[in-house]
Amino acid sequence: MKRLFLLILLCFVVFLSTSCQKREDKTLERNLFTYLVSCTGGSLTACNADCAAKYPDVTGDNYPAASTCFSNCSTNCNLSGTLLLLTNQ
Repeated sequence: MKRLFLLILLCFVVFLSTSCQKREDKTLERNLFTYLVSCTGGSLTACNADCAAKYPDVTGDNYPAASTCFSNCSTNCNLSGTLLLLTNQ
């Protein structure tokens, strides 16, 4: 019984060690894709200007939408992370 357990365990270990695949880093591609798709206007300044045009008067009613728009610009149009990824490769 002990030999059967060891045989099954050995087969399991061999199966796991041969079935592993190398992980590909897709961070740079995803970051560039997010920038191209989500950064309205192509730059942080253009994106912020677009948000300012959409919400000229920020009031209590439209404050959440305006805040989200400006936050999305800051997040999606940030090229410093992309540049760091490019320089590290």
